[in-house]
Amino acid sequence: MVGIRYVDTHAHLLGRDRENLDAASACIERAAEQGVTIIAIAQVPRFWEATLKLAEKHDNLFVALAAAHPDNSMIETFERLVALCRSEPRVVGVGEIGLDYRQARPSDLARRKDQFREHIHIAREVNLPLVIHDGKATHDVLKILEEEMAMDVGGMIHFFTGTPRQALRAIELGFSISFGGPHTYARPLAELVRSVPLNKLLAETDSPMLAPPRNRKNQGNEPVFVIDVIKGIAEIRGVDAEELRKITTANAIRVFRLDEE
Repeated sequence: MVGIRYVDTHAHLLGRDRENLDAASACIERAAEQGVTIIAIAQVPRFWEATLKLAEKHDNLFVALAAAHPDNSMIETFERLVALCRSEPRVVGVGEIGLDYRQARPSDLARRKDQFREHIHIAREVNLPLVIHDGKATHDVLKILEEEMAMDVGGMIHFFTGTPRQALRAIELGFSISFGGPHTYARPLAELVRSVPLNKLLAETDSPMLAPPRNRKNQGNEPVFVIDVIKGIAEIRGVDAEELRKITTANAIRVFRLDEE
């Protein structure tokens, strides 16, 4: 490992149709060669163990855990989540968790809000930052973060697409704002990208879910492309890419307390 030069604050290494540990290891190693550290999201309990095993093998991999789709009863799953957060040194966050209204408000919205609140309680109990998912649900997400005193642990809102005013409100609540590949070329997001204070800005790929930066459009997205995300954000903001690299890396280290490792 070269050292922490970049941090991809949000990537999915395992998931449905992506359970090949050798392929995941190769992806992690390509990132390590460029000094990219990864925060891997394992929000489905059946991927907890495999993701943690990858983190044991790779110095540039840390993990955030959540119970978005529990295997067993919610009580039992949440107890396991708390135990892993307390016992596994490579676990640096709780998430991703939040609300998603992109298709429509889900019919079980009350249950999902309860699960969101419970994850905030767990994050506060184990003193780990939150990784928040906000799919066109910013008003409700911020309301719940405030009501449940998520400021006690803070964290990040990943792939943020709310308004600049909402971004500033999230920052007031103790959260940093993360941008991904589409933020580097989607014109409606340019004002948002320019509005977030540099000391609250993070970079991610959300690989393989999100489209990569435009110069990688014919390639599958992966964590090493966070380098291109940072270059694209720097261009929009009119700042030096190397300076932004240093800033986003320092921000990620602070948010996820990587300097405590």
